[in-house]
Amino acid sequence: MNLTFNAIDVETANASPASICQIGVVHFREGKIQDRWSTLVDPEEGFHWFNVDLHGIDAGTVECSGTFAEVYDDLLDRAEGSALVSHTSFDRIALEGAAEKYGLAPISATWLDSAVIARRAWRGRYRRRWSLARIAGDLGIAFEHHSAVEDARAAGEIVLHACEHAGVDIDGWIRRVKA
Repeated sequence: MNLTFNAIDVETANASPASICQIGVVHFREGKIQDRWSTLVDPEEGFHWFNVDLHGIDAGTVECSGTFAEVYDDLLDRAEGSALVSHTSFDRIALEGAAEKYGLAPISATWLDSAVIARRAWRGRYRRRWSLARIAGDLGIAFEHHSAVEDARAAGEIVLHACEHAGVDIDGWIRRVKA
């Protein structure tokens, strides 16, 4: 049973998905966490108070951080060519937007949405309410919400719970959600 994948999450500075200010990646191998990587990112854009209230990251926090273009190679080393889990499509859209903003090729990966997987694994249970906090809470997954690496871990653990519950591995979810 293949339970090897990466989970990813981003935090943004404002309403623009391309305004990434933090990235977190968690590598799961055979269902166990093997590596966690998190980096702050200077979005080269203003921070909106709403976003700062959510994650606590502001212009001062990222003052000495690299831009998305400067951290992109490190991100690719962790994510390129893998099964890549995010909770909803927001993170994929944000990463594609930031790549476009800097003239970079998007990450080449097989994207999986942990919200879609949860809705399919537990039919009817997450039909209308599929937030990361709700699903993680239902499954007993504790995490620090709006920390990119913690959100990535929670999304990955949701997928592991779904794999166990439905008897479907990562390859099976790829076939099911891409069909």
